Amino acid sequence: MVKIYRILLLLSVLFCFQTANAEWVKQSTNSFSWFRDVFFVNDHKGWIAGTDGSLLTTNDGGVSWTASRKFTLDAIVQIHFTDEMTGWLLCQRNIYARGKDAASYLRKTIDGGQTWEKIEFDSAGRERVTRLLFNKQGSATAFGEGGIFYKLQEDGRTWKRSITAIHFLLLDGAYADDTMGAIVGAGGSILFTDNTGLTWDKATILGNTDAKINAIAFAGPKAGWAVGSNGTIFHETGGGRLWRQQESGTTANLNDVYFSNSSNGWAVGDDGTIIRTRNGGSTWMEMNSHITHRLEKIVFAGGKGFAVGFGGTLLMYDATLDNAPNTTKPVLERRN
Repeated sequence: MVKIYRILLLLSVLFCFQTANAEWVKQSTNSFSWFRDVFFVNDHKGWIAGTDGSLLTTNDGGVSWTASRKFTLDAIVQIHFTDEMTGWLLCQRNIYARGKDAASYLRKTIDGGQTWEKIEFDSAGRERVTRLLFNKQGSATAFGEGGIFYKLQEDGRTWKRSITAIHFLLLDGAYADDTMGAIVGAGGSILFTDNTGLTWDKATILGNTDAKINAIAFAGPKAGWAVGSNGTIFHETGGGRLWRQQESGTTANLNDVYFSNSSNGWAVGDDGTIIRTRNGGSTWMEMNSHITHRLEKIVFAGGKGFAVGFGGTLLMYDATLDNAPNTTKPVLERRN
């Protein structure tokens, strides 16, 4: 009996040791830049972009990161690759030094990031472009302040301004499949498309319609989540037309959301906030990030999670050790 007890005790200790490592760990970046985006081309090749022209890259799945040669001091707010060689940077000029130049512009690479060509938006003005949205058909949209819209032309280089009836700040967008997608923004704005972005219609929201919605993610056409101010989370199960609020258990502003499938998801936000769900958002639990800086983006690649934010913050999570039990008190979802 004593022998069995000792074996059980040993297994318990080993289990606790293993699950203790399933947490977010801060990585050294040798940078104090405000990291605004993180993107992985594949399980090995990844990029981090931020203020002061900061651009970091990894070729070993995020084990180590190297700073790329700087070619601008402007803020790089987004990085996106359509394939291993072709990528885009969305840049924003310093408002005190841009003179008569437009607030936002682009850089494009066709050699895997070795060189970046500068590209200006057509008829660009003082409104900031906040996000680029690429669909699976190869076309792309850019949007931002005042509801501005730009469409990437067939030459793969020119971005022409489109006239829309949208006049509010747009912040993020995502596609669920080849045709269905959504764009989110201020004032509880969620727009959806079911025709690959040819038209965008206003979705119905049940919940806090005044929330500033910062980010959106899909795990399929009938599994989408949007997050925003004061811990607001919305969930859709019907093609993007109807969104219901979920109880997040936090009042922190949430800046990004990521779902690996219809059950497992994460959201990050201000003050180092990281929350996760294992049941599609019915309950969320808060994780210990061990930091207080604002987190901007989260992504998973090659069995690891990466979150970036203010002050050169880079956190890594080893999902292969992710077998810790749910020890946090769950929050009941509010029904509307």
